[in-house]
Amino acid sequence: QRHGQYHVMALPYSFVAAVALFRRTLRAVPRSMLNPSAVTYFQPLTNSVGFPSLVLPEGVAVEQDTVAGVPGEWLLPENGDQDSLLLWAHGGGFMFCSPGTHRQFLAKVADRSKCSVFCPDYRKPPSNPFPEPGMDVWNSFKALHNKHRDVFLGGDSAGGNLALEVARKACEEGSNLKASGVVLLSPWVDLSDTSSESWVQFEDIDFIPAEQAGVVAEIYAGTASLEDPAVSPARRTEWPKHFPPVLLEYAGAEVFRSQIERLEKALEKSGVEVLAHCEDGQVHVYPILDFLAPEAPMSEGFFSRLDQFL
Repeated sequence: QRHGQYHVMALPYSFVAAVALFRRTLRAVPRSMLNPSAVTYFQPLTNSVGFPSLVLPEGVAVEQDTVAGVPGEWLLPENGDQDSLLLWAHGGGFMFCSPGTHRQFLAKVADRSKCSVFCPDYRKPPSNPFPEPGMDVWNSFKALHNKHRDVFLGGDSAGGNLALEVARKACEEGSNLKASGVVLLSPWVDLSDTSSESWVQFEDIDFIPAEQAGVVAEIYAGTASLEDPAVSPARRTEWPKHFPPVLLEYAGAEVFRSQIERLEKALEKSGVEVLAHCEDGQVHVYPILDFLAPEAPMSEGFFSRLDQFL
């Protein structure tokens, strides 16, 4: 029961075993493989992985598109709402993953919510460090907002960071650009933090290693400070008065928990409506990892709350 391990062991064995393997693999990555040259070499391999159509829900179409010069992928549900859509910034430490790696998850989001989803394949460091990934999400958001009545912003992990900052920037640009809502799944919101309570408490349960996360954070930030609120939104103490409602979903045993809860308090203190849920005993971005335990899906509650929010 120490550090919530009782709850983790109650999860499907296939899921626990896969998370443990992923954790060991990430911890074994040497710093030398995270230098800009090595990352640039591996990115075409890691970022070209994608789920095939055979594993997607029936009735969800996948279409490649370019929005405001940014390539990306649409997940289009049959009989979906044509006026409402979700712009989702995928996670992956800012440097890795793609719309393809998130295809199965976002297809399920589209199927359950009947909301069309666009996932931009934003530029990534090391070649394109902060603020360029966020600018791609921002430009996509502006273009979609000009054509659709309701545009929600969302993102997981590093993508949650980008979505949050785009929503803030939209508020500052004026009410005409305001997002209809913001969905944050296990957002990485303080890149300067690798030692808070949850990092220590859940380092042997969650799969993200502190040392490697620190290196990735520095590569993404480039010349910017990790303590800059534009890089680490959880360090922002005040938020716009008319910030849109936020659905904040995170796991009880994830290393980002402390910084996520700090963000939650700052948003609420600024008067932002926050609908927060902490899934006891789970790990980082667990709804995306449902495919690791197909015999016992663990994210029904998440998808129900997301459907209601959208």
